Amino acid sequence: MTLFYKILKISVLSLVLIIRSTLDLLGQPVSLIVIDPLVEKEIRNIAGNYPGQKVVILPDEGNPLKYIASELKKSMYDEIHLYLLTKPGSIIFDEINIIPENIQDYSGDFGEWKSVTKPEFKIVIHSEDLASGQEGLFLVKKITEFTGREVIVKK
Repeated sequence: MTLFYKILKISVLSLVLIIRSTLDLLGQPVSLIVIDPLVEKEIRNIAGNYPGQKVVILPDEGNPLKYIASELKKSMYDEIHLYLLTKPGSIIFDEINIIPENIQDYSGDFGEWKSVTKPEFKIVIHSEDLASGQEGLFLVKKITEFTGREVIVKK
């Protein structure tokens, strides 16, 4: 095989890979937007702020962390935005309340997020007051530890 044909073959393979990866990315949301039903009415039309992204509202029953993990498995998102009820040192879902005293109970659920996301994946928690004290900072630190991903609390 001459050098010309080798170069041609490599070029065609490269072009196929580029086209395939581009087609895979087209239409794929980059962010997963998760809204807890407890705050849904307060943040009406949040989906309008994220055109083309995947927006889900958590179901009223079941473990929300497992539900989120199942959503994360569906696509290779770059980040997740969590809109949920919080107070200093507490993340409140309809079914569970995560506080420093029980966060270890959810380490496996958060750990599952790590197994279904890219290393550069970011977790953005939208909260005015979660990290306003030591307990909230502890929760953020533990979520970072369990997921192995960057956690950002955004006001």
